[in-house]
Amino acid sequence: MKVDWDHLQFFLVLARVKTLTNTARIIGVEHSTVSRRIQALELALGSTLFKRESTGYELTLEGLALIPHVEQMEQAFLQIEKSGSPLQGHVRIGTPEGFGTAFLAQLLAELSKQYPLLTIDLIPVPKMIKLSHREADIVISIDRPKSGPYIITRLTDYCLKIYGSKNYLENTPDIKKLDDLMHHRFVNYIDDLIYSPELYCLERLPLQLNANFRSSSILAQQMAVSAGAGLAILPKFLAENRSELQQVLENEVRFIHTFWMLTLVDLQHEPRIKLVWDFLRTQVDQYQDLLMDR
Repeated sequence: MKVDWDHLQFFLVLARVKTLTNTARIIGVEHSTVSRRIQALELALGSTLFKRESTGYELTLEGLALIPHVEQMEQAFLQIEKSGSPLQGHVRIGTPEGFGTAFLAQLLAELSKQYPLLTIDLIPVPKMIKLSHREADIVISIDRPKSGPYIITRLTDYCLKIYGSKNYLENTPDIKKLDDLMHHRFVNYIDDLIYSPELYCLERLPLQLNANFRSSSILAQQMAVSAGAGLAILPKFLAENRSELQQVLENEVRFIHTFWMLTLVDLQHEPRIKLVWDFLRTQVDQYQDLLMDR
């Protein structure tokens, strides 16, 4: 009996993710190819390895018995791969818009240079990327999921402060105490388009402040503040390299938020996922002064 190792790889991924579509996406083929590979493996072994259930493709007793043997082969293959073969494949990362654009893009560009056969998709958007819908392989979120088949880690805390452009501050009343903010214009999120309660910062100040310029995009808010539209509460990492911006009440107003990083349980041991996961954790550790304004 001759068994193709490629067929066994398809078998292992399908056993972990349960559906032809997700298996096809992870491996990078059509779902019909997955079906053909599994049928060829079952024919070679003379056994039925999966049964269709409402939850997806579930292993039969024969399939369950095969798993530990294939996992041993997988580990041996990974050791060989690490010793000589360059890492390749796709990794899709979903992040909040500002963090992905202003902080991660440059760092991931460096990682891409180190691994030229690895394709990195960065999705920085002003909304929640749904890991459960397979919109990304790794998600960085300001909200920690309450449940789900996820591996979750606290990636980093980050601070937010009030900023205004130097030109705006030179031409408006001085700000020496919290109540002085009542005499200023503000830039903020659009209430009915806000995608997380964590983004409510201006509303937590003990003042009745109204925004005169609003956007669902934190990058648009930063640009509006730079152009003199008013004051805004911005992440330190977003305002750090903007010489036209200046902190206001820097010792009195400070918000601390958290970025959580998560991936699906069935992806955690994929070499390409682990590489990016470990890289991101290492990088944020090195940039704590910037993220936390120390």
